[in-house]
Amino acid sequence: MNRALSHRQPSRARNAIVVTLAVIAAVVTPTTVASAQLGGLVKKARDKVVEQQVEKQVEKRTGGSTSASADVPPKFDDVTLELTTERVEGVIRGLTAGRAVLDGARGGPSRAALVARRDEAATKSADLSSQNAKLLNTFTNNRDEDRRCRIKARDISREKRQEETDKRTKEYQQKAMADPAFREKAMAVAQKMAGAQQRGDTAEIRRLGAELGLNVEDGEKADSIAGVKACGPVPAEPAVLVQIKQLDKQASDLTEEIRQLEEKSAATEVKESGLNERQFHMARERIEAYLSAMKYKSKPGAFSPAEIEALNARRADLEKVM
Repeated sequence: MNRALSHRQPSRARNAIVVTLAVIAAVVTPTTVASAQLGGLVKKARDKVVEQQVEKQVEKRTGGSTSASADVPPKFDDVTLELTTERVEGVIRGLTAGRAVLDGARGGPSRAALVARRDEAATKSADLSSQNAKLLNTFTNNRDEDRRCRIKARDISREKRQEETDKRTKEYQQKAMADPAFREKAMAVAQKMAGAQQRGDTAEIRRLGAELGLNVEDGEKADSIAGVKACGPVPAEPAVLVQIKQLDKQASDLTEEIRQLEEKSAATEVKESGLNERQFHMARERIEAYLSAMKYKSKPGAFSPAEIEALNARRADLEKVM
C-alpha cells in the first residue's frame, strides 16, 4: 500500500491514504521606500571631458585622430558613411523629428511634462516619508514582529499536523494489515487521491478522504487560524503609507512612460534620417566630435575635406538640434 504513493512523495514518510494539504503562505510585504532621486536622462554635456571621450570613440571606430594624424581621412565603410550634404541633412531631419516626439508635438504629453509629474510624485512621497518617519518605523517594527509571530505559529501548526498524520498513518497501516477488505479499499482510494493531488483537485482529495472516514485538513487555513490565535489580527497599514505607495507607483509608471517616449523618439530619429541605426549613431557621434572641436576652436580630426564643407554649411542647424 505504501508503494502506491511513495514515488509521488519526495519528503518524509507520509500517510499512504491521506494526502495532507499544506500551502506555505509567504508573508512578505516589503516596505516601500520613497525616493525623490528619479532623475531622467539629460542632454549630453559638451564640455572638455565629453569631447575627449567622443573623440576616443570616433578615433577607435574610424581610424582617425584629433592630434598627430588630424589630416588623415577617415576609413569609410557600411557603418561609417561619408557625411555628405544629403546625409547631414538627414541627421538634422531625424534629430528634429525625434525632438518633436519628446516635445509632445505628435500627440500625448511632452517628456518635460512627464518628468515634472514624476518628480512631483517622488518629492511628495519623500516628504511624507520624512514627516512620518517615527510612525512608519513603528509600523515596520510591529509588522516584522507580527511576521515572526506568525511564522512561529505556522511552524507549530505544521508540526502538530505532521504528528497527527504520523499517528493516523500507523493506525491505518495496522487496520489495513488486519482487514483485507479495508486494505483493498484503502489502496484504491490512495491511487485516486494520488491522481487528484497531481491535478491539484483538493475538493476531490477531501471527498476521497471522507470515504475512509478521514478529514483531510486545509493546511493553509489551519495555519492562518493558528496565527490569529497566537498573534491577533495583522497590523493595519497607516493611511500615510498607503498614500506613499500610491505616489511611488505613480512615479514608477511615469518613469516607464518617459522611457517609452524616449524609445519612440530614438526610433523616429533613425527612421527620418534615412540611415540605418548603426549608421545614424555613428554619424551623430562624429558630428558631436566636430561640434566639440568647433566649440573649443580646435581642428576636427578624421574628417574629409568634403565632410568639413558639408558640416560647416549646416553648423548652426546642427548646434540647434544636437
